[in-house]
Amino acid sequence: MKPELERQTTKDLLLSKGYKPLTKVELLELISNTTVCGDYEYSGHRKYKSFMNANGEMNGKNDWGSYEEGNYTIDEDGHLSVAWDGYWEEWTGVAFKVANEIKFYDTNSGIWRTTFNNITKGEQSLAI
Repeated sequence: MKPELERQTTKDLLLSKGYKPLTKVELLELISNTTVCGDYEYSGHRKYKSFMNANGEMNGKNDWGSYEEGNYTIDEDGHLSVAWDGYWEEWTGVAFKVANEIKFYDTNSGIWRTTFNNITKGEQSLAI
């Protein structure tokens, strides 16, 4: 991410820098039936891997060894919402493609929630 964007806290400021949120169709094409690797940006860049199937189901594992299952939805405005069955946080975010990553801005808290920095088609090992 560009250094000036690390300090941005609103979707409007990102838009003013020329970044556009991904649409529902774009986001579905990028993440449906994939294994994503990424960082929880808000918590010191913790690492995780998650498989997101085409039916909206997902499972994931983080670098603490914690495993969760849950569901995701993408609304008509392209907002991704995740709901985990256990104690991992639920959130809704707007997706921005920045270089080769997808960054999610949490629409409720106003923080950078997570980054998908490696996306592989199909279900892969969740080993980190």
